Amino acid sequence: MIHLSVILFPLAAAMSGDVAGDFIRGSFVHRGAERVYYLHLPRGTMPSRPVPLLFILHGGDGGSARMMASYTGCNRISDREDFISVYPRGLGGQWNDGRGSSFRMRDNSGVDDTGFISSLLDRLGEEFPVDMRRVYVTGVSNGGMMTYRLGLELGDRLAAIAPVISALPANLLYSKPLRPIPILVMNGTEDPLIPWKGGHVQLMGKKFGRVLSTMETVSFWVRSNGVGEEPSVKVLPDLDPRDGCRVEVSSYGQGSPYPVILYTVRGGGHHLPGSRTLARYIMLGRKCMDISGAETIWNFLKEHSLPSDEK
Repeated sequence: MIHLSVILFPLAAAMSGDVAGDFIRGSFVHRGAERVYYLHLPRGTMPSRPVPLLFILHGGDGGSARMMASYTGCNRISDREDFISVYPRGLGGQWNDGRGSSFRMRDNSGVDDTGFISSLLDRLGEEFPVDMRRVYVTGVSNGGMMTYRLGLELGDRLAAIAPVISALPANLLYSKPLRPIPILVMNGTEDPLIPWKGGHVQLMGKKFGRVLSTMETVSFWVRSNGVGEEPSVKVLPDLDPRDGCRVEVSSYGQGSPYPVILYTVRGGGHHLPGSRTLARYIMLGRKCMDISGAETIWNFLKEHSLPSDEK
């Protein structure tokens, strides 16, 4: 029998010893439940000046901070680029992303994850030198859908977001973002869990709530950000012909402070491109190796900051 976490987060090949630096574990009680998070300081030292902060949200497997750091390489990027990485934990290894359904909890719609992240941001801002105008969120799968929700409900405190291998939960279609927000979306056209064309999130024959299609998701943010419907499109070089994937970048609102960027991984499955995972093609589809997803995400996020009157 295949364990669920192996399907959702195939990291058996990842070497924890390759993760740069150590983690600081923290916890506090939010709405009657202990909420846990792990934090990585750049090069393991307290910054001498305010630095950006990046929330990295795990998928529905509840991957640990060490696993997520190995998967994304974000600690190594943090050490080089001088920002704080934070790995919050969802209750039961899940995020209440708005679908009202999860892999481990029959109904987690009563969990206040937006409030948890907001309270955590307050706490980190008091304890560490955080540049509150440069707070970002990225997440994969269930964490990516939670990233969308945070962009809607906490966008006045976030400079930019980057959800990966995920789509906007259908239940959030009529939500109104607090403000326009720069967003990068990165999805595979052959994702077997989060369907490119929308519909039910599916795993091993079971359904876990509905999501919009990738293009409907992008259109939602294009309208919300007011950046027009016609993107510029660029096909990236095929650096690894063996992976069976090609990457296409569609940029909406070039020159706008609130761009919407879509990385279409044609032929790609349920993987962050360039990540350190086993290539389980039958279960998760192909993994694109033409780009580093984490590097691409950080290069986008770091270009954005909150206006001075919105911090």
